This record gives sequence, C-alpha cells and structure tokens, in this order.
Amino acid sequence: MTGLRVLRGQRSCRADAGRSAEAVRHTIVAIVLAVVTAIPATAQNPDWPSQRPPAPLPARDVKFPPYEIKTLPNGLQIIAVEHHEQPAISMRMIVRAGSAQEPPGRAGLASLAAALLDQGTAKRSAQEIADTIDFIGGELDTGAGSDLTHIRVLVMKDSFDLGLGLLSETARAPVFAQDELERQRQQVRSALKVSYEDPDYIANVVFDRLVFGFHPYGLPNSGTPESIEKITRDDLVAFHRTYFVPNNALLAIVGDMVPKEAFAAAEKVFGDWARKEISSPSILDPPPSTRRVVVVDKPDAVQTEVRIGHVAVPRKNPDYMALNLLMKVLGGEGANRLHRVLRSERGLTYGASADFDTFKWSGSFKAETDTRSEATPEVLRLIVEEFGKIQREPVFESELIDAKAYLTGSFPLTIETPDAIATQVLNVLFFELPLKDLETFRERVNAIGVDDLGRVARTYLRPDRLSVVLVGNASTFASKLPGVGFGRFETVSLNDLDLTTTDFKRVRAGGDRDHEIHYELTWAAPQKPDASKRPSRQAATAEELARGKALIERAITAKGGLAALKGVKTLTATATTRLIAPQGSVEAVTRTFIVYPDKFRVEATLPDKNEVVQTYAAGKAWIKDPLGVHDAPPPMRDEFHASAQRDLIPLLIEAAKGKLQARPQATTAPDEQDLEAVELSGGDEREPVTLYLDKATGLVVKVAYLMATPVGRPQRTEELLSDYRELDGVQIAYKAVVRRGDQTMLERVVTDLKLNQPIDEGLFKKP
Repeated sequence: MTGLRVLRGQRSCRADAGRSAEAVRHTIVAIVLAVVTAIPATAQNPDWPSQRPPAPLPARDVKFPPYEIKTLPNGLQIIAVEHHEQPAISMRMIVRAGSAQEPPGRAGLASLAAALLDQGTAKRSAQEIADTIDFIGGELDTGAGSDLTHIRVLVMKDSFDLGLGLLSETARAPVFAQDELERQRQQVRSALKVSYEDPDYIANVVFDRLVFGFHPYGLPNSGTPESIEKITRDDLVAFHRTYFVPNNALLAIVGDMVPKEAFAAAEKVFGDWARKEISSPSILDPPPSTRRVVVVDKPDAVQTEVRIGHVAVPRKNPDYMALNLLMKVLGGEGANRLHRVLRSERGLTYGASADFDTFKWSGSFKAETDTRSEATPEVLRLIVEEFGKIQREPVFESELIDAKAYLTGSFPLTIETPDAIATQVLNVLFFELPLKDLETFRERVNAIGVDDLGRVARTYLRPDRLSVVLVGNASTFASKLPGVGFGRFETVSLNDLDLTTTDFKRVRAGGDRDHEIHYELTWAAPQKPDASKRPSRQAATAEELARGKALIERAITAKGGLAALKGVKTLTATATTRLIAPQGSVEAVTRTFIVYPDKFRVEATLPDKNEVVQTYAAGKAWIKDPLGVHDAPPPMRDEFHASAQRDLIPLLIEAAKGKLQARPQATTAPDEQDLEAVELSGGDEREPVTLYLDKATGLVVKVAYLMATPVGRPQRTEELLSDYRELDGVQIAYKAVVRRGDQTMLERVVTDLKLNQPIDEGLFKKP
C-alpha cells in the first residue's frame, strides 16, 4: 500500500509540474511512434499465441486438527486444539466487551483499557512484563474491537506455564496506573492528530457514523479527541470490573500439547477466578439504510476518497456465506467488477474494492476507492450502477467460480499456525456458530449457486438507499454531483468535522455539552416500508368487514364515543420519558402540543439542561437543538407523518367515516389471549396499523405496525398503552411503552394532560 500511496501522490501535481509531465508524456509518445514506424510491416501483425492462464491445481485435502472443549465451574469456556508441527503454544483469550459496551461520551474506553492491560499488573510493572516475555522469546499483545477485547500470548512449549500465568495476570489484575494512563492517552492524542489529516481514515470513520448512526458501531474504536480526554481511571476500573469475568470470556489453547494437559494448566490458573453475573446488553438495531451524501471538504486534496454502502447483517445471519461471495464478485478477491470497470476499462483509479464487514449485532456493505478529484462524479455514478446491476442481473457462473476458488484456496492459510487456528476457533465460538463450520468450510462455499447470489442481492442490497462519503477538494467536483443524480448532499469542512453531531459539524459557540445524549432522540428515524413489497392476500369478505366495523365501533365507544373524539381539537401533555439507547438509557421531561389532525410539537429537556424540539405541521418537519434549527431529514419527516396518522383519535375517526378498511386479525401470541385485533389500512401511501382491544373493556391496549429493518425487511413495532384515565369524557392512556422486535425503545408516563386548551400556532412555524 505504501508504494501505491507514493504513486498516487506522484499523479497529483501542481499546475506547473503538470505541464512538465505533459511535455514528457508527449516526448515519450513521439519516440514510441518513431520506433513503431521503423518496424517492417510483416512484423507489426504477428500471429501471437493466446490462451487463458492455466487452471488452478486441484485443492488438496485439508483436515482441521483435533480439538476438545471444556467449561470450568466458573463459566470460562476453554478449547484445546492439538497442533504438533511446531514446539509452540498459542493462547488467545477474548472477553465479550468492546466499544459496543462503552458508556455514553466515553468512546475509546475499551481500546484504552485493552492497551493498558499489559502495562502493569498487581504482580509486575509494565517493564517487568516486557522483560519477562522478551526473555522467553515469546509475544504478548492486547487489543479491542467493536465487540470484544483480546489478549494473546505466544510462547515455546517449555514456557507454557509462564505464558499462561502472564495471560491470567493481564486479564484479571491490571492496575491501570495513572501515569501509564496519561502516557497512553498522549499516544492516542498523537495518533488521532495524524489520523484526522488522513483522508483514508476520515472517509472510513465518517462512513461508519453515517451508516450506523449513533449505534455503538458508528463511532471509531479509538475514540474521538474529545472523548479520550474524558476517560478517567475510574472509568477503566469500572469497565474491567463489569466485563472481565470468566463467564464472559473464551480461551483457546492451540499447539504442541494434548487437551488434558491444557485443561489442567488452565484450571490451575483460572479456577479461582470468581464468576459474576452480567446483564444482557441492550443493543438496538442501527438506523435503517437511508440515501445520504456527505462531502468532507479538504481543499488541499488532489484526489477523493470514496466510500459507498449501507447497513448489512450480523455475522450469524444464515445468508452470510452467499453475501460474502456476492461481495467478492462485486469488489473482492477472485472477481471484482469494480476494479475491472474503474481501473481496467476506465483508468479512473489504481484499485477499487467492496467489503462485507460483519459484527455481533450488525454489519455493513462498503465499496471503496480513490480517484483524481475531477473524476469523482463519474466514479460515484459507476459504483452506484454496479450496486444496481448486481442486484438486477444474474451473476455469471465464471465470476462465482473464481470467487469460490479464492475462498476455498486461501482457507488452508488461515489454519497453518497455532496462532491462526486459535483465531479461527474463537471467532466461531464468539459468534455462536457450530465448530463444524471450520471442518466443512469448503463444502459450504461450494454449495452456493448463482441463484443464491441473486436471492440475497434482491433481499439485502438497497441501491436506492446508499450512504455516500466523499473526502476531497469539494470545489472541484461538488457542483457536478447533481449531473450524476446526487442533487442533495451535505458539505462539511474537515476543520469543522465532528463525529458526535447529527450534521457532522462542530459547535463553535456555547459551552460544554454531551453530544452523544440528546441525539438519541432523533437517532433511529425509520423509513416507511416499500408498499410494493407487501405480501398480497385475498380481499376481505363481507363477514370480515362487518366484524371489523363492529370492533372499531367498540373501540370508539370504549374511548368515549365518536362525538367526544370529534370534540378533541388540541392536546397538551407533560411526561417523563425514558429513552433506551445502545449506550444506556436517558430520561427526559417532554412537553407535547397537538393540534388535530396533523400538527404536533414535542419539546424535550435532557439531564444536561439542553433542549430538543421536534415539530411536524401538515407535511413539513423541523428540529431545534443546541446546533440550531434544521429541516428534518426525509426519513424522519416521513416517520413524523406516519406517527401523526397513527394517533388513536384521528385514526378512529377516519375508520368510523369509512376512509380506512377495518379487518379482524387472529391473536395467537401468548400475551394476546385476552385481546381482539383489528387491522386498519387504506391505500399504498399508508402503512397498515393493527389495534388490539381488551376483550373486557374494549380499550386499545396495543398498536402494532411495521417499520423497515436495517436490511429493508419490515419489522414489527408495538406501542403498549395502559393506565387509562377519563378526561372530559375521553379515555386517555397515561403510560406507553414502545417496542421494536424484542427491544424496548421508549417508556413514557404522563404527569399532566389537558384537552382543548388554546395552542399558539406560532409553535409550529420554523424560526
């Protein structure tokens, strides 16, 4: 890569250097033409032999070495793999805690904690640890990623016990000395300072933030300059105390030993490690894929870093292998359409690729390249076209064969050494996959066909919802983006870049604030599911329509009667709202103002006294926060509109007027035995809503509808309503819980509510 960087830099010169290079180019062309014209005509068209490269040799048989698994009474899971080709033993421990478990405002905590694990323990100083591992000719390293922290020790067999002891010390008894913390903090500061001048780094971290939003995967593992300064020794100790426990860890011992020997040594060292229960992580889905283009302006750049993609699926998804091969065809080893189109055919770049990154809870598809500044719009257009083509058109059998050949041919290299075997084994165990997957890798790859690639492309790819990041000199290409179909884009100066704000722009005025908290209010605005993808079904029978109408009439009567509902013109409410975000929960005091049927305003005061306002008025939506006033992005505006449509008062009124079709639904879930369900639908522009009525009271106790998931497939969302109280003849639910899938997203308890109070229309006008 260093060589490529040098070459790329040589292509980008100032104007005077460019003119010199052009003159040299013309001179070389002239010399070549002179030589060609001197060649006799009979020599200019030789009958050159032409043939394809030789076929690869047959794949040799690969046997995964024998292994055994044992779980200690304290919950530590150990796997021992025999590998007697070298007198070495690799020990690798992973702890199920990474940046995804960091508290709000402490991005980089897991990475910093991992770096300090071997910088001093209860028994040895940092220097003593380094001297000990060097003396026995071994290796010790630590690190953290999005989902886990790892500790790796590699020693010769005769130092097995010592190496295992060092691993135990670093995992169980780091001291996190203040002086070592400050030294490491300074190193991170320096590294981030360099990284923030590197367009490649900037493109990657902005892409992750754009795709994953404020999900933990959206912030860089190394943290930000602001978050690193906030981390204290107490934060490190608390993180370690919470997650570094045996029942949250996996240990692989691979090398020149037998399993009995490995288990005995591990139990001796780790048997007294106290078990501790940890709470299950509350990780929500990333925001749905949304078309958004962010241009990071770096005026001195002579080329543009390009990143294009969207959210994908977790590693455990059953379609992982087919998606992996699909990305290999698009831009990976063995096939790589992007490289062929962008480099071989157009000469627009030195290289292009597409990756399929997967994590515990989610993943991403990402195409990347760099190009000269003026070619940026064309490169963007071509990459987007390739995303569309691979979804619409069948993959060629030859492309799939080449991608398979790469995967199956390179697999033996991943299990050649004890260290590589340990990594493979722990990955399988961490992602809760069958260990037999390692033994059947080739069979599973070869079982994928062209039809499988077509199916996963149609299911998971969203060419119309691609996130785009361009880092370069905006003045050279931004004005041309509308010409390739990207008329809407955001431009951010590199000097103003802030990964912790919704618009990526640094706040220049005002005091300190926690960026990560108030944005959770707008973090997951979902897109409306594609109406064309709804499953078709038979038209409702007259009996079903009659039953549906009766259920709606019962719901209206229970809520207070149609006249009372029509009499509600405004609603004003104060509530305590708890937002459950990936990094934890945040409580806010909210004030809601509604003017029926299509205007609302929600004001939220956060613990740090900052205020966020979200307003919707007849198709227009805007937000006010510490950054200022902004138009709501289209996905959020659409969700505001859908939310107004789902409000029970106008919803029941529309159903009573016959504007919505009411159709009874079966109630099969265990918690629905005492409920009756009726679905309300009306046209392609409106998503169906299902109301669940309490059989005893007729009150609506649950509202269910569909939202798009990160891969575009609709996912059930529920609003659970309770604590009904009568106010001016209308029954109002004073408590609501919003769930998406199995995750609770919001809990709201009303503390004050008034109907038909005058509301200033100015509240709904954008300042």
